[in-house]
Amino acid sequence: MKIVEKLRLGRLATFILNKRLPVHNWFYFKEAFSRDLVLLLAETWGLGEGDLVLDPFVGCGTTPLACKQLGVDSIGYDIHPIMLFASRVKLRDYNAEELGEAVRGLIKSKFERPEVEVPSFVARVFREPVLEDIAFFKRKILEVEDEGIREFLLLGLMNAAMRCSWAHKDGAAIRVVKKPVPPLRKALKRQLLRMCGDVERFEGEASRVTIEHCDARKLKLADESVDAVVTSPPYLNKREYIHAYRIEQQLLDLGAPAQEQLIGVREEGAVEDFSEVGEFVEGKPLETKLYFNDMFAALQELYRVCKPGAKVALVTSDACSREGVVEVCVPLSELAERAGFKAKRILVVNRRFCTTPARKKVGVTREGLLLWEK
Repeated sequence: MKIVEKLRLGRLATFILNKRLPVHNWFYFKEAFSRDLVLLLAETWGLGEGDLVLDPFVGCGTTPLACKQLGVDSIGYDIHPIMLFASRVKLRDYNAEELGEAVRGLIKSKFERPEVEVPSFVARVFREPVLEDIAFFKRKILEVEDEGIREFLLLGLMNAAMRCSWAHKDGAAIRVVKKPVPPLRKALKRQLLRMCGDVERFEGEASRVTIEHCDARKLKLADESVDAVVTSPPYLNKREYIHAYRIEQQLLDLGAPAQEQLIGVREEGAVEDFSEVGEFVEGKPLETKLYFNDMFAALQELYRVCKPGAKVALVTSDACSREGVVEVCVPLSELAERAGFKAKRILVVNRRFCTTPARKKVGVTREGLLLWEK
């Protein structure tokens, strides 16, 4: 297994390049990788019509959306309700004329003051008039019969609402930063018209795409059915995404992901067998042990569903703890080999300082693109 430094690829492992891409930017997910990474891998591997690409941690849908642009069939799984919602909305086929008509009708709706009841953590990041506008437009949207149009409008409302909020995300914490915000109706009109324009600009090819709720440790796929995998699992000791979208979840009436389906999380008192990953987790904290145990289960499932010769690309990173750096890239590749894959290369695409809460540097973590083959 070769370890090669390719820091020039660093931006491909981030969401930055997606910010200006139509449809890809409908939902900002800081932890996602770029469309261009998927396109690069697809070209390198020669993926095309008739192939099936899997992303078992689909997040905001970058992998299947890039595959749609190429005309390659894809499947995306996740356990986070808001990720599944955003991916579903981004990957639908829309009638631009029908969308435009729905948007114009919504924006022209005559305001009627609603009763507003929201949790305190939502109320503190919005001015009262904004909350009233959100409730009014949400009620109007929920009256739309067509599910696709309804969810399209709800995603637009969610994005517009967050632009009109005082919420400032700092990891899992959400701070209140009071600042001037635009009227919600104006922000909503701008957001939805931009999304409608994206639908017309997006160049996709005929392909099949599936977005479903599924635990990566128990894939709903037949043996040897997948040609390639492009994914990024949750990073060790980085679970901000579970809590960072609680305002958006509340606005969309979506719940949180089930705890028992989270990688590296257990209910207190749960009994766990670490025998299969013993030498990788010896002396490590419980969270690290659980993480590698769950990831090994997911890797075994990936091996089962991959065809012989299938390619796998996995974006991950070493972790930072109070004690220093916890290696992840190399152990995951070694576990992949134990599952049956051939670990070909680790491309180190980013290096970051690992610091304590007091900002003391205790090491350097490597973010890597792990390349395997069955």
